[in-house]
Amino acid sequence: MDFEKIDRSHFSYSDVPTFFKFPHSKELHNVDVAMVGVPLDQATTNRAGTRFGPRSIRLASQMYGAEFYDGEGIFDVELGRFILKEMRAIDYGDMPIFPTMTELNVQSIEKITKKIIEANVFPVIFGGDHSISYPIVKAFSNEKLDIIQLDTHLDFANDSGGLGMIYSHGSPIKRISELGNIGQITQIGIRGLLNDKNTFLEAKKFGTKIITVQQVFEKGLNWVIGEIPQSENMYVTIDIDVFDPSIAPGTGTPEPGGLSYFQVKQLLTALPTKGRILGFDLVEVNPLYDSGEITSQLAARITLDFLGAIMDQ
Repeated sequence: MDFEKIDRSHFSYSDVPTFFKFPHSKELHNVDVAMVGVPLDQATTNRAGTRFGPRSIRLASQMYGAEFYDGEGIFDVELGRFILKEMRAIDYGDMPIFPTMTELNVQSIEKITKKIIEANVFPVIFGGDHSISYPIVKAFSNEKLDIIQLDTHLDFANDSGGLGMIYSHGSPIKRISELGNIGQITQIGIRGLLNDKNTFLEAKKFGTKIITVQQVFEKGLNWVIGEIPQSENMYVTIDIDVFDPSIAPGTGTPEPGGLSYFQVKQLLTALPTKGRILGFDLVEVNPLYDSGEITSQLAARITLDFLGAIMDQ
């Protein structure tokens, strides 16, 4: 018996881990979706460790990847059908990151993202801290874009800490708002005591639509979905701290009172009805503060839910 020819892909703990056991490749021809890691946390102002986020999500995604069937996708028992059928996906690996070299990292992330989208491949990008969203969105310079942000924090600081930190994880949405191709910005899940007055005023000055957690709970998800404007093109950024820390403890700046898995799932799966989604990122997973890998598993699961809804467009 040739033991090396035996298929072991259905074991979550077997083989070299890639996102959802998709093949590792830099080849973008005949590819629908490229999953990419950005192991960067130099822009973090609180608890470091999100540089290990992409690796932890890869590991947690193995049990879902083991359930994929060739050409059939993965069966969702709640929907009673397969999702992600015929999707040609790869794990592109991690983007080149240069410790302490902020400007070079911004250039690297933008360049690799642009390469992916110019190949007509849908990018799913895992951080890393939230500063990565700015160069990702910058790569879509040829498209008029609306931004949907699920987050605890506004991330609209012009200069985090007054120290010249214009590329911190507290400033990506402010930097994105300065790009010439950005339309409406909708921020969902905002809460807590770490959104200072100046940041709030900066966001209001731009005209962002801010939907707080309190509004989500008091007015309901149907109201929230109704508040999201129709869009020609959308980019979505998901900060894992939008979830309640009871289910997502592994993050750098947690706040109590967050959203549940089902609330976020319902919001994300409704977004494709609002317009064409060009890509999304999921950031701020910090496995150093996780418990039993539940945050990384949550990140992997919500990625499949959202991607399934997008591919059904």
